[in-house]
Amino acid sequence: MKVSITHEEKSQGLVFKKTLHGVKLSVQFNDEETAIIEERNLKEDIIIERGAPADVDAEKHANRGLVKMVATAAIKGRDANHFHLTINRLMNGPDLYFFETPLEAKEYEMLLKEKLPEVKEYIMGNQEMGEDSSFEL
Repeated sequence: MKVSITHEEKSQGLVFKKTLHGVKLSVQFNDEETAIIEERNLKEDIIIERGAPADVDAEKHANRGLVKMVATAAIKGRDANHFHLTINRLMNGPDLYFFETPLEAKEYEMLLKEKLPEVKEYIMGNQEMGEDSSFEL
């Protein structure tokens, strides 16, 4: 599992421009990890629960119609209707998530550095069943 974390900035708004600070996470899974994820159906497992990023109007996103949600899921995948970080989202390419302040972006980066080793252990822990054992209590 090879991880790359970079920071990006973008401006948003026509009249009252504000700068948003993004954290871009790229993960390359090796063949063994990809096989485990596929075999054990781990793609939909949530790594980090997140709300709407700073560049998305959360209320507008939540009030979309059913047809729009179904179309989004059909075209972009089930992950497109929520903002949680999942294994599938990492497998499909870089994940870019925006914050309003640089401090929030730095805190998110620290959270990623804490969670990603746990994800690696979780994937490898699902590799095979444990061995039989017997003991006396």
